[in-house]
Amino acid sequence: MSTAGGTAGAARGTSRRTVGILCAIGASVAWGLGSTTSDYVLSAGVGNDTFLVIELGVGCLVLLLLGALRGELGGFRHPGLFRASSTGLIEPWGAYTLGNVGIIFSSGAFVALVSSLNPVLVALLAAPYLGERVSRRAALLMVISILGVSLVVGGAGAAGTLQPFGIIFAILGLFCGAAYVLISSKLVRTVPILPLVASQLFVAALASLAVLAVRVTALNGDVQLPSTTLQWIVSVATGIFGGAAPFILYLEATRRIPTTTVSQFTTLVPVIALIGGVIVLNDVTTPIQLVGTAIVVAALSLLARYARAH
Repeated sequence: MSTAGGTAGAARGTSRRTVGILCAIGASVAWGLGSTTSDYVLSAGVGNDTFLVIELGVGCLVLLLLGALRGELGGFRHPGLFRASSTGLIEPWGAYTLGNVGIIFSSGAFVALVSSLNPVLVALLAAPYLGERVSRRAALLMVISILGVSLVVGGAGAAGTLQPFGIIFAILGLFCGAAYVLISSKLVRTVPILPLVASQLFVAALASLAVLAVRVTALNGDVQLPSTTLQWIVSVATGIFGGAAPFILYLEATRRIPTTTVSQFTTLVPVIALIGGVIVLNDVTTPIQLVGTAIVVAALSLLARYARAH
C-alpha cells in the first residue's frame, strides 16, 4: 500500500507540474497575442491611455463575469484583497505604461529585449523573497532562451535612436514586471487568484483613466478612441488576451511550479508576437529571427521536460 500510495502521490505531483507548465505557456501565448493586437490598435492612432482603459476595463469585466458563472464572487470579500489590489499599479499599469513610453524613446524591439531579462531579475530576487533557487540546468536553459530572444528581436533594438529616456523607462518597466511577479506569487498563497487579478486590473484601469482625464482636460488632448468597428473588436479582444487571460494563467502556474521556472516561459512572448505579426500585420521575418525562434522553442521544451520531472 505504501508503494501504491507513493506512486499515486508522484503521479499527482507530475500532473500538478504539467498543469503549471501548460498555464505558464498559455500565459506567454496570451501575452504574445495581446502584443500583436495592441500593436495593431496603437498603430491605428488610438491613444495609449485610452486603449489601456478599454483593455484593462474589459479584462476586469470578463473576470467578474467568469467569477459570477463559477460562483466565486464571494472571494471579493477576502479581507486582504483591498490592499493586495494596489499591486495593479505596479503591473499591469506601471509596467505597461513604462514599456510604452520606452518604445516612444527607443523601439519596440529594444523594450522587448529588456523585458526578456525578467526571468534573470526574478531568479536573483526570488531566493531572498520566495526562498527559491534556480538549478544550474534551468539557469543554462534560461540563458539559451534569452539568447534566442535576442535573435528574434534582431538588430532592431540597436538600430535607430536610443535615447536615455528610452533606456530608463524600459528598465523601470522591467523592474515593475519583476516586482509584480514576486509580490503576486506570494499573495496567491492566501488571496484567491480570480478576485486578485480582477481587482488589480480595476485599479490599473482607474489609474489609466486618471491619466486620460488629465491629458484631455488639462492638456486639451483628444480622447483618441477606436475609429472603426474592427478597431473596437480588436481592443476588446486585447482585454482578454492582454488583460484577463495571461495574469490568471501566470498566477495559476506559480501555484504549481516554482515562480523562477514560470518566469522563464515569458521568453516565448516575443516569439508569439513575431508569429502574430507575420499572420496579422504582414510583417516580414528574417532567417536569423527564425533561428532565434527555434532556439527559444528548443530551450523551453527542455525546460518543460525538466520542470515536469522535478
